[in-house]
Amino acid sequence: MSLVQQVQAPEGGADREDMGAGRDRTIDVWRANERERMRARLRAVIVPGLEELDDPAAAPADLIALADRQGRRLRAELESIGEADDVISLDPIVERAREDEREWVRGHLHDTALQILEFIAGDGFGTGLSSSQIARLAGGAARDLHRWIDSADEPPEAELLPQLEQVTAEARSLDPRVELVVGHIGSPPTSAQVAALAGAVREAVTNARKHAQASHVIVRVETGSDGHTSVTVTDDGVGIDPELVADATGLGVKGSIVGRMKRVGGHASLEGAPGGGTLVTLITSRQGA
Repeated sequence: MSLVQQVQAPEGGADREDMGAGRDRTIDVWRANERERMRARLRAVIVPGLEELDDPAAAPADLIALADRQGRRLRAELESIGEADDVISLDPIVERAREDEREWVRGHLHDTALQILEFIAGDGFGTGLSSSQIARLAGGAARDLHRWIDSADEPPEAELLPQLEQVTAEARSLDPRVELVVGHIGSPPTSAQVAALAGAVREAVTNARKHAQASHVIVRVETGSDGHTSVTVTDDGVGIDPELVADATGLGVKGSIVGRMKRVGGHASLEGAPGGGTLVTLITSRQGA
């Protein structure tokens, strides 16, 4: 059966409930098709590039140059997702569902493989990387990406504190001056909200180390009595240019922080921190809202 045959609307005699179920099935088919199309592309193009870096016998300079090329290639792939679709639905709800899938893939790849490649390409933000370190980073990223591509279609249920602990632990493996402070935690956010918060925090922490030259980063999380979960990322770096943030495009601040929170009904803001540095604030919508 062709994709077009699978997603035809229910016949005119169907009642409202059947029509709603039919539309849900239609959206699920398009989502699954979009997800598999993108994963096949990543399996063929991106994973081999990471595996090529897993070579502790190569010269560090050669691996750094290769990581730069692979990082540029991955960024171009992510920015072009959806630009050359072979099948287009005229249903705006279906197209919105497909774009949600693309954004999910973009966010995951930006926060994992792309950040590893750009970290290697920048020689560990100028700290100097050995061939064995590069091989370990790239090999781990390749294995994680393989698992993610070959995993079940739906992401597993995620819990907030373990996710934030993992993000900050990853950051401390590169820079020990990253701290997680946990306040009162009430009603837990949804799995989608957790994924958005963790991804946005990872991007904010990376920006603090990579661009702001911060010496100390503090991640604070708490849940208010109103049901909103708030996470802040504060650094003591060089600060932020509000005009650059307002004009930001692509996969960085706009996509991985602001856009990611917006897609789960939340909010993100970036501003100067008291005494210098940058304050990133992430707030989820109220549970059940």
